[in-house]
Amino acid sequence: MGSLDQQPEIKRPHVVVFPYPSQGHMNPLMEFAKRLVCKNLHVTFITTERIRERMIKAQDGVAAEVTTVLKDIRIETISDGRSPDCEATEDIDMIVDLLRKVGGLTFEQLIERLNSEGNKVSCIVYDSLLNWVRDIANKFNIPSAFFSTQSCAVHSIYYHFYAGMVKENDEAENGRGIIAIPGLPQLCQSDLSSFLQPSNKYEPVLRMVLNQFSTISKATWILGNSFNELEMAEIQSIDSLIQIRTIGPLVPSAFLDGNNPQDQDVGTHLWKAASCIDWLSTKKASPVVYVSFGSVAVLSKEKIIEIALGLKASQHSFLWVIRPEHSKEEENDIHDFLQGFCEETMDQGLVVSWCPQIAVLNHPSMGMFLTHCGWNSTLESLSSGLPVLTFSQWSDQMTNSKYIEEVWRTGIRLNKERHGLVGRDEVEKSIKTIMEGERGVDLRKNALQWKTLAKKAMVKGGSSDQNIDLFVHEVIAKMTLA
Repeated sequence: MGSLDQQPEIKRPHVVVFPYPSQGHMNPLMEFAKRLVCKNLHVTFITTERIRERMIKAQDGVAAEVTTVLKDIRIETISDGRSPDCEATEDIDMIVDLLRKVGGLTFEQLIERLNSEGNKVSCIVYDSLLNWVRDIANKFNIPSAFFSTQSCAVHSIYYHFYAGMVKENDEAENGRGIIAIPGLPQLCQSDLSSFLQPSNKYEPVLRMVLNQFSTISKATWILGNSFNELEMAEIQSIDSLIQIRTIGPLVPSAFLDGNNPQDQDVGTHLWKAASCIDWLSTKKASPVVYVSFGSVAVLSKEKIIEIALGLKASQHSFLWVIRPEHSKEEENDIHDFLQGFCEETMDQGLVVSWCPQIAVLNHPSMGMFLTHCGWNSTLESLSSGLPVLTFSQWSDQMTNSKYIEEVWRTGIRLNKERHGLVGRDEVEKSIKTIMEGERGVDLRKNALQWKTLAKKAMVKGGSSDQNIDLFVHEVIAKMTLA
């Protein structure tokens, strides 16, 4: 199937893309928006007023190419019911309820305005966590696409728990319990999302991730940020229950398939990205350890200290992203430690508050990635061909970590001690295993094979590219029948 620009007689569809308003959810949906633009579709990207303000503040720290990449995507805002200067809150129930009620109302008003401008909305692609968007799409008689930002394996796990289809053997070895889900490897309780474990402290989040399936059967399409070659067994096993189409990995094109050389950054940063590429270029003779734990997790002072001392002892160059979001009680204390640490290691490493991660991972000086294993970071590591050292914190990261070590074989897990702490000796030893040992050679070889397969999925005619083309043509077909 060709792109829409080969069919000029057909009016261009107008697709609205609506992510959950957080960094990890906006990134893949923005990349999908770019892919649709490259297929010659009109795209409107939705975010909240608060998030848009943060994007604008961060813009002067982002590469100049970003403005060019996003110029063909219309960005519109809705209200989430909170003023821009409202204090941050961890009350998930309140955030979700306000977004549904106030955001839902302003989103409806936005759809009415977009339709009145003459280019009616042809399809709404919505984040799976925003399942109420499906009802709004139905109200306007607009086809909708349910978009999963997690792996097909995690998607399957959540669905089986939602549907009460999970089988657990409590008599398993070591008393850890074995979870049996078709198409997935044998899982221990500790391999599941933190929200599904007895120690879960975030019941509102668990309700939200399970409730995403309450309207999934009403969606016209179900899309997933993965690729067939990566999760073939998982996709096949759940196909009779949920027919998900993989359209990823959704990372900037310049670093994967090369279809859009200008697409070198996601463009939706919520923090100012540091200029660290020049620094990396000075380290070509000494492969760099990249360390980042994503956009949500805030590590304790103890964890930061152990990682810092392990990095220092490894004697390898490092680039470490530490967001400035520690608790007030620890802020001054950890700031003093980090200041001293940076001074002691100024010839060895660089600590920044945020960076253009995909560009960093693809830099020639990069040697490995110490990561929390969020799904975006996992796909970016696979797409970059880098071996990884995993230090999962919460959510789906435990499952992703298991797959990285035992299924895709591109990394190893840090062994945690009591209270989830990883000692400095373990950090040092694990870095050296990947950077210096035979195990690291094998991990890198496997990672490069996955990089090849990821590119193959996204180039013209690849499995994910075909699924995107199919989605585009079906949107056109429904638009012409309306």
